[in-house]
Amino acid sequence: MLLTKSPNEDNWYAVQDPDNMHNGFGHVDDFSWVTSAPSHVISTHYLLKSIFNSLITDADVSWINQWHREPRGCLFDFCVIKSELNFKLRTADICGDCMDLFREIGIPDALLRQTVKIMEAYRPLALNTGQFREAQSEFDRWPFPVAVTRHKVVQATNPLLKFLLLLDHFDSLIRYFYLTREVLAGRAPVMEERPALGWWLDQLAHSLRGERSYREVVAIAQRENVVALRNERRGHGWMAASAEAYAHEAGRLETIIAQIEAELSPFFEKHRLLIPRQIEPSDTIYLIAGETLSGSHLLHPPFQIKVTADPLSVGLSRMNEVFVADARMEKFYRMSPYIRSAVCPTCHHHRVLITDGGNTYIDVFMGHR
Repeated sequence: MLLTKSPNEDNWYAVQDPDNMHNGFGHVDDFSWVTSAPSHVISTHYLLKSIFNSLITDADVSWINQWHREPRGCLFDFCVIKSELNFKLRTADICGDCMDLFREIGIPDALLRQTVKIMEAYRPLALNTGQFREAQSEFDRWPFPVAVTRHKVVQATNPLLKFLLLLDHFDSLIRYFYLTREVLAGRAPVMEERPALGWWLDQLAHSLRGERSYREVVAIAQRENVVALRNERRGHGWMAASAEAYAHEAGRLETIIAQIEAELSPFFEKHRLLIPRQIEPSDTIYLIAGETLSGSHLLHPPFQIKVTADPLSVGLSRMNEVFVADARMEKFYRMSPYIRSAVCPTCHHHRVLITDGGNTYIDVFMGHR
């Protein structure tokens, strides 16, 4: 791409070199005068456009002829008037003529799906109401013990820190799933003092023996030697001098864990982790209020439900303890003492604590043990 300056504005925008569509560079300055979308959205849009320009050129089609001089709200709108850029960012669409061409030259459906997903992600940021929209991610709906470790991974940029946090997240996924699954099955989870990562995985494998669902979780972890990777690079091996030395392991581990998350996501969606705080009888029903332990925020969202049966009959035996419930909140299973809501003795704040064997617990937010 070449940098070209608009004759009427002080903003630089990116264009591609027509002689070599595979090389280029670009810079995006302040476009707040035409759109509420931040600069990284503009950059993303032009990168997508450049990719499709290259693919069209490779198919011996003139990408310039694909420009729409009259705006349609399409990826290929030329936007001779720069204020029209906001229109196509807000529609985040590809017109029928362009879709026909993409199919004709054989652009893969997988690439189109990725493109649509990216455009849908940046579209809200170009809307005038974007500042009032709440950011959503899949782990915002997950139980707190696994959502918070996932959030830490997302925030990490240093390869070494990301690698270590990915290992913590893997531990959290296996640990939480094993404990919750055993409680839901009416069994007391087997525990030992200070269990190792491999021990948690072995216990989960034993718990899933003979089952069809979720066996792939263990299969992926064993096939990819996650525990061995942890032992070699973190448990028993020496630390490398450079954080960049962990970039490859971090990338590989993130891919592995993404597969495990995909397997466990239905389980996370089907169950709710919560703390009932109050029960009030009202005529023929009981009003139950408390906190839902979902997402990675320490301010847990409140819940209130109505139960027609005696709370004891649906499993609500105590208040202020952690329970896991089905998605409809019709049946409750007590997770204490394996997962507790208590004051962390290290930081003296109320935290969600998960067992590490015996009387030892881990504060999943701060990492205190």
